[in-house]
Amino acid sequence: MSQLPSILITQCLQNDFTSLLDKYDPLPNALHIGYAEANRLLGEMVENGPVYSLVDWAYHTPKEKLEIIHIRDWHNSEAADQADHLRQFGNHCIQNTKGAEFVFEPWVKGQEVRHHIVNASGLNDFVDTNLESILKPYAKEKIKVGITGVWTEAKVSFLAYDLKTRYPNFEIAVCSALTASSSLGMHFIALDQMKQILGVQIFPSIGSFTQFLTGSQPDLGKKIPSHSRIDAGHLKLDPKYPISQIDQSILNYLFRDCKEAEFKTLDGGFSGNVVLKSKSIDVLGHSQVPCVVKIGDRDLIAKERTSFERIQEVLGNNAPAIVDFCELEDRGAIKYRYAAMLDGNIRTFQKLYAETDDFVLIDKTLEIVFLQQLGRLYEAGNSEKLNLLEYYDFQHKYAKGVRSRVEKLVIGETNGATIEIFSGARVNNPCQFYEHDLLQLKEYNAVNHNLAYIHGDLNGANIILDSQNNVWLIDFFHTHRGHIIRDLLKLENDILYIFTKIETEVEWQEAIQLSQHLFAHADLGIPLPMESTIKISHPKLRKAYRTIAKLRSFYPSLVKLDRDPYQMHVGLLRYAMHTLSFDECNEVQKKWALHSGATLIDLVKQYIRKSKTLRIDFIKSEGITEQNDIKRIGLTILPGRKDRGRNLKEDILEMKAQNIGSIISLITEPEYQSYGVTDLKKEYENVGFQTLYLPILDQRAPTVEQTINVLQWIDDKLKTSKKNVMIHCVGGLGRSGTLAAAYLIWKHGMLVDNAIKLIRESRGERAIESIEQEEFLERFARSI
Repeated sequence: MSQLPSILITQCLQNDFTSLLDKYDPLPNALHIGYAEANRLLGEMVENGPVYSLVDWAYHTPKEKLEIIHIRDWHNSEAADQADHLRQFGNHCIQNTKGAEFVFEPWVKGQEVRHHIVNASGLNDFVDTNLESILKPYAKEKIKVGITGVWTEAKVSFLAYDLKTRYPNFEIAVCSALTASSSLGMHFIALDQMKQILGVQIFPSIGSFTQFLTGSQPDLGKKIPSHSRIDAGHLKLDPKYPISQIDQSILNYLFRDCKEAEFKTLDGGFSGNVVLKSKSIDVLGHSQVPCVVKIGDRDLIAKERTSFERIQEVLGNNAPAIVDFCELEDRGAIKYRYAAMLDGNIRTFQKLYAETDDFVLIDKTLEIVFLQQLGRLYEAGNSEKLNLLEYYDFQHKYAKGVRSRVEKLVIGETNGATIEIFSGARVNNPCQFYEHDLLQLKEYNAVNHNLAYIHGDLNGANIILDSQNNVWLIDFFHTHRGHIIRDLLKLENDILYIFTKIETEVEWQEAIQLSQHLFAHADLGIPLPMESTIKISHPKLRKAYRTIAKLRSFYPSLVKLDRDPYQMHVGLLRYAMHTLSFDECNEVQKKWALHSGATLIDLVKQYIRKSKTLRIDFIKSEGITEQNDIKRIGLTILPGRKDRGRNLKEDILEMKAQNIGSIISLITEPEYQSYGVTDLKKEYENVGFQTLYLPILDQRAPTVEQTINVLQWIDDKLKTSKKNVMIHCVGGLGRSGTLAAAYLIWKHGMLVDNAIKLIRESRGERAIESIEQEEFLERFARSI
């Protein structure tokens, strides 16, 4: 029995839906996908664009391997049952008009034996059409079906749904580069829904899509004109960086409209990639706008293209535009055009950093990247549950690779609890974390963190500056919706362990002091001071600190109320351990990254182990007279808060175990609802806790009169009961810390600065969070 063919279905690829327009032309009807999407689908040169390449491949594939079905919108302007539809959307695809013709019409004429045409006048392609009869021979067969065409969220999605429900054995796929809608946003939402709800395979690469169908892919080599060939001398490569013959053919294709083109190799891109800047002249002798070409693995390049397409409308002119792409065998390429990149000295940020100590220029570059460019993406961020260990891909399966890299850097064996990096410098063994800890160490529950679309792999080679210091970003392969400070963490890692070229053990020891200081930053809502508070003698390390302080200055507006450094520790740990595999780092830099990794592992483990049990921090009382009352006052987060996955009954058991008898709750009435603790007051009453409720807005402070009344209540409970007093707000930091500091001032006459210092030593550096709270304590001290 011969193998059944696959089926390619094109959906409404007609002039009235997809014909190319000039940028400011009016739409011919309400269903045309528009200038930008038509260009993406057809390409600037239609005969070489994605749709033509697919159709050319399809008609050169034997019929026994591939059936071709063209569905077209087909309207009769005289039919009464179509009048409402045409009135709503405007006249379109009227029978036998130019608008109803396929955009690949030359392939259709004279090929009736090779394809089927389905005329559909409604949203459902099976109603009053011959589609069901065409598919009848394959109804119960397991065959592959590919869909390409327009209105991803309507016609394409409806067709996929119909096929999936009518023919459950069909294996259905869609290529994102061969489907389009009027909006890229709606296009990708529809693709995600088809994948998640219907189980449709989504291919970013045309080659992988056609290989899915028949095992073959379009051959673009035959479309390269003879005048644009590297071997003919018209296209000149960078002699310092030879590239493969396939990559040369890709350049021939991408610059097929050029009389001359010269390429300079730029740093950047992941392993196996080639990143080139072009300077080209068209066939008429005109200089073209500079482009950057990225060549690499076909499917990974296709993934990068679709990742970039998701965000390019937001980035606008601050990012390149994709003007062409190419796939040849297992390689692929994207041709990016930069609207205003100037010729001359093109540098990466990494090279700029190495060449200058001009912080005005460095700061300006970082501001453009994180405020003007990526800031547009970050502005749309919001808070969602995110398990950071899972998100940053901490898995036991990486243990073997970690061990092999650690063994190359340490003195002696690596099987014990500690390792020795330099003589006498021992740290806990990171191998144990990957080999043992990750098997049982889990985040207690995913908590809310701020998420947004991010670049995803922002290193110094992906930021490019032209001769006028205009700033551009490349390499959007890892672009996704993720942890909002990930880009900042990645660049901080590279500044430390890649940019900062330390070379001796003495320099390493000072570098360790720097990184330990950076990791101890307890509140992401408070920027680092631009001048280090620790002594740093090495100029490279001083430069690194100053640059990182600039990066950290962007944190407050991004993390908002999510200020806990745990999220920073997890991200920095991920990148520090990954740095051990980088060839561009010397051994001393890798030893620095290894020490940092071990330190961060300790911080991460400490946080996770503490997070499961309700943590109540009692005020430290060393050196204070009448100290018995001080150490009986505890501060904690809101018990049972659902956004942190806490269990109220378990938290109450811990409170009882900590001998809590009286509770002061400082949250507002809406916060009981917002954090899922609507029964909190009732539960406190059932347990028998003595309670006092004083609602204070987040980041704010009470009045002096309110404060004195509460402090008298606390003092009374401490005198008349042997049980402890607990204060909580939502995080147990700002409002709670302010009230606890007020008690120290009121009861023990402490100076404001000393009271704040003691509360922060007891609870954490983020206690007493806002300027308003600090100013209130000053005012309170003067009033008593």
